[in-house]
Amino acid sequence: MQQNKLNVLINFILNNSKHKKKFFDRFEIDSRKINNNQVFLSIDDDVAKNSKNIKNAIKNNASAVITFSPFSRIDKRTIIPFLVVENLNEIYYKIYLKSIEKHNHRAKTIGITGTNGKTSTVLLLANALTNLKKKVGVISSEGIGIYPKLKENNYTTPTIDIIYKSYDNFLNNQCDYIIFECSSQGLHQGRLKGIFFDYSIITNIFSDHLDYHKTFKEYINSKLSILNQSKVAILNYDSPTLKKIDLSIFKETKIHYVSDNIKGQDSYQNINSFQTKESIKKFHSSSILLIKSIMKLEGFTDISIKKSLTNLSTVKGRRNIIFTKTKGTYIIDYAHTAQSYKEIYKDFNTNGSVTTLFGCGGDRDKTKRKITAKIVDKYSSNIFITEDNSRSEKFTTIVKDILEGINRNSHYTIQKSRKKALKNLFIQSRRNDINFILGKGSENYIVKGKQKIKHNDISYILDMIKKT
Repeated sequence: MQQNKLNVLINFILNNSKHKKKFFDRFEIDSRKINNNQVFLSIDDDVAKNSKNIKNAIKNNASAVITFSPFSRIDKRTIIPFLVVENLNEIYYKIYLKSIEKHNHRAKTIGITGTNGKTSTVLLLANALTNLKKKVGVISSEGIGIYPKLKENNYTTPTIDIIYKSYDNFLNNQCDYIIFECSSQGLHQGRLKGIFFDYSIITNIFSDHLDYHKTFKEYINSKLSILNQSKVAILNYDSPTLKKIDLSIFKETKIHYVSDNIKGQDSYQNINSFQTKESIKKFHSSSILLIKSIMKLEGFTDISIKKSLTNLSTVKGRRNIIFTKTKGTYIIDYAHTAQSYKEIYKDFNTNGSVTTLFGCGGDRDKTKRKITAKIVDKYSSNIFITEDNSRSEKFTTIVKDILEGINRNSHYTIQKSRKKALKNLFIQSRRNDINFILGKGSENYIVKGKQKIKHNDISYILDMIKKT
């Protein structure tokens, strides 16, 4: 039955679109991106949103419309063809999948999820495989492309059309491996539907994104859903949550565990059994273990693995350290969860004068603000509270939530402008001070309302150092 529906869908698209070299370009799921002679697939679950999107697609010269619910041509003031397909959301991804399956070339697929360390693991793995002369396609929050040439990506896991178009491009370019960074929202929303992973990795699971998932259990289930589409899964046994979960229901998936602290399970050699840059070994030990496990399972020799891991590059925006002679040390990191805050303070000697500059994202889990603020207050002698990605929320509202976790006797400064906050931090910093700049990492913007304001913490600090 579904196959018949799929054939009807494909034929409708072919008959109502013209002059497109690739089948992917004959249709569009975003009404704002419709071009002439493209069929619009209206896949939103909400009927009212569907209606609005269809109107917008027609306005943008869609050649035809496919939707799951009937609509009136009179109401939409159009004569273009339309097709109603029941349960469209359940099958439309197969249109993309069918095109991918036509490729003669095959690539190994790897999906990486977890609360912390996803991006680092993706980039370090891509780096390691590239060191072994493998061509690696990457879809991550750091960018999309053939590693190391990545183009900016606005989402951790982009929409399904971008994912499959990138997948198609990687196969056209004869990539050996394709690595997907998989967010909990992306997994839950089905943006990775139809993709079966040769390997999946779960780095860890801590409480996060409860603004979206509502409960920790739902968040866990979203992360674990990657196992349903994985041949082999590699899990970090040092993650307390992962250690407790019964995974026996995933009978079709071969599960391996790795650990830096225990022997047994299916653990491979611990972090001290091979060489790499000390900073990478120290700050990304779990990632390295997970990466080594995949490389072992892929059959790479110990000698080649060692050579590859020895030549890893540091990950931009993750534990980036800038030393100065007179203005202290700067640690810049993407940390944005309570656990990542705890870990970064433990990774460094914080016995001296410690200043932390941070903020919290707007329109996101508000419960994190007080918790992260308490951690910052515990380890910092001086605090700058500033803007992160406020999005549609007022800065004052975010600050109010943050201050609930800050002792009233603590030394803190509220500075809305992140640039001004960084400048003031730099001016007051002395030779032996340690300055943590958290939340943005290597991001090149600050999201404020509907604007993306150009900004990069690393570049700004380096510019100030040059001027001293």
